[in-house]
Amino acid sequence: MADDGRRPILIAYDGSECAGAAIDKVAEEFAPRDVVILVVSEELEKVPFLGAAGVPVEAKTMEMLTAAARKGAQETAERGAERARAGGLEATTAIYEGGPVWSAIVEAADADDAALIALGSRGLSGVKHVLLGSVSGAVAQHSRRSVLIVHS
Repeated sequence: MADDGRRPILIAYDGSECAGAAIDKVAEEFAPRDVVILVVSEELEKVPFLGAAGVPVEAKTMEMLTAAARKGAQETAERGAERARAGGLEATTAIYEGGPVWSAIVEAADADDAALIALGSRGLSGVKHVLLGSVSGAVAQHSRRSVLIVHS
């Protein structure tokens, strides 16, 4: 295993300001450094509205939706990478399709042998936290890597 100075930092990015704050914090604390900007895209088959009420989705429609989702994920990742580069980081992008999101982040960090996982905290509380859960909390709980949770 390479030393931590050569292993990349994985930054989970969804386009939100919370995720942008994570990029900015990593740039402030660790630049220059190699980073991977990760966007997690849920598998469309698992999105509730698709095939709702037993109505099948045509294959061609599904292909178009999948292509659009991939394109959107890549554009989001590239925006994050541009922000990282502006902060002095050496950024590459990665797209992971699957879920749950926290699990995809942990798996991607393992695959990249990341020195650290960084992500923003949306600061959900009360009912929203119970219903939506905490991606950052789940990543911290399940990863064997250090996790930097950035509050904006």
